[in-house]
Amino acid sequence: MGKRNNAYKNKSRKSVIKRIRSENLKRKRDYISSSSANEESIMSMQNESTSSKQNVNDNLDFNLIIHMNSLISLLKQFICSGCNKRWDGSTTIKERNGLYIQLEFMCNHCGFLTRLYSSPKMRNGRRHEINVRLAIGGTLCGLGRSGIMKLLGSLNLPPPVQEHKYREVQEFILNYVETAQEQSMIDAVYDAISEAGDVEDLTVSGDGAWLTRGFSSLHGIAAICSTTSKPKVIDTNWCSKKCSKCQGAESLRHVNSDLFSTFQENHECQLNFIGASGAMEKEMIYEMFCGSLPKYDIKYISYIGDGDAKVHKYLTTNPPYPGVTIRKLEDTNHFAKRIGKGRLTDGDAIKFKIYFAKAIRESKTDLDKLYEKSWTIFNHHYSTDIEPMHDWCDPQWCKYLQAKSNGQQFTHNSRLAIPRACLDLIKPAFLELCSKTSLARVVGGGSQNANEAFHSLLWTMVPKHRFCSSTILRTALGLSTIIYNDGYSSLDKLFTSRENRLLQKLKKDKKSATTTTATIMTTTATANNSSSESDDEFSFIPNNNNFADTTQGLIALELSEDDADMDYEPGGDD
Repeated sequence: MGKRNNAYKNKSRKSVIKRIRSENLKRKRDYISSSSANEESIMSMQNESTSSKQNVNDNLDFNLIIHMNSLISLLKQFICSGCNKRWDGSTTIKERNGLYIQLEFMCNHCGFLTRLYSSPKMRNGRRHEINVRLAIGGTLCGLGRSGIMKLLGSLNLPPPVQEHKYREVQEFILNYVETAQEQSMIDAVYDAISEAGDVEDLTVSGDGAWLTRGFSSLHGIAAICSTTSKPKVIDTNWCSKKCSKCQGAESLRHVNSDLFSTFQENHECQLNFIGASGAMEKEMIYEMFCGSLPKYDIKYISYIGDGDAKVHKYLTTNPPYPGVTIRKLEDTNHFAKRIGKGRLTDGDAIKFKIYFAKAIRESKTDLDKLYEKSWTIFNHHYSTDIEPMHDWCDPQWCKYLQAKSNGQQFTHNSRLAIPRACLDLIKPAFLELCSKTSLARVVGGGSQNANEAFHSLLWTMVPKHRFCSSTILRTALGLSTIIYNDGYSSLDKLFTSRENRLLQKLKKDKKSATTTTATIMTTTATANNSSSESDDEFSFIPNNNNFADTTQGLIALELSEDDADMDYEPGGDD
């Protein structure tokens, strides 16, 4: 009996110990899990803090206009690290190049120098970013250098760079813009192929335009757009019958023939078309068709164009793809405009065009249905009480069929209807446009709305009433392509993506290290301050013995109440 009780006690004790160990193990696991959760929470908070700091830095990456008096007033609230006294000194403009300014602050107590750069330099050149942005902004707004001068003058800002330097900046940004434009069009081609089911035979819309009205323009452009749900520009081309630099260099031909020959060898001539301005469109579109295979490895097998038959005839007689016939699809808007032209009043003609365009859009995939809907327009208006012709009408809008279905009498109002004599005059137009042979040209077709919208955007940058060089035209063509395809926010790639690609190349090509100085800029961005020359060919080598970083050379000082009253408040009523 005693042994049995002892065995029972031992067994009970072991069970309790096992339960306690199990509970301890569980508590330990819970603690570890809780600690891990806390660590993850802390890491998440740290990541959020880092991300928020990064966002703050990104939000501060912009240019800011500051009055000089406000800047000097702020500077006087700091202590000079050279003499540990409140800064009081003189300000000198050491260099000005357009909107770029290099300021030098010298302490009167110890002569300590501090420099301020208003803009960083482009990574792969000696030009400053603010001047490049100004040139791009002028093109976006349709302003030349004279227009920019008026704008800067009204803002009490320095004038832009000199005329010849401004032209150099325009040529400089052209490479950036065209590179970004090519990438945008490549992405648009991939989108078109993807939406077409990975088919590399595309239907496109094309149209040309001229810089000035009429057929005597010296410059012309053409664009090809995709026909996706969101059409984009996939290729552009330009023509020019004039090169300003060649005309300016003609004076050298007889004065210095050797110099003229050197100019011709090194000059990239902008004249690329000789002939009538009206023939530019077919040549530009033909070149884009021929370049689709080597450029994108695709074919344009169907072309949506307006009523002008020159382009399609040129593509047919000079096939860009061996053994492939380019199919012409009519633009629905231009095709519908032919109904009633010159035979009806303006109100009736517009009404017929709207009806015809609606019939095409609703039935452009079914030729028989399109044929019925097209003739319904004529037959409905041609009907009388004696001869009703409503067999193909739709009860949703035909009042004759509505009255008939309700058992009511319907009377055709001859006073409001178009007289049959007028309808007989436009019947030949219906016989021509509404035949199955003619309507087959719009089956599966689309419109040139994308091209027209693109042209509208382009002409805001290069207005038709103002002459511009081919360089400005090409820059505007590239910018409008980028904006039309990807929006205004995509313009930031002009200053980021290409610079990052060129950075590695610059590091390889760099043979010797250049002297750099730490700077603080009103743009709050890090500048590339190498000792290369500026746009004005002005080189400046800092005195490193008496020069220091602004961020290290100035120590912030706590302001007293009396000091706070001395703050400069810009924009006051005084």
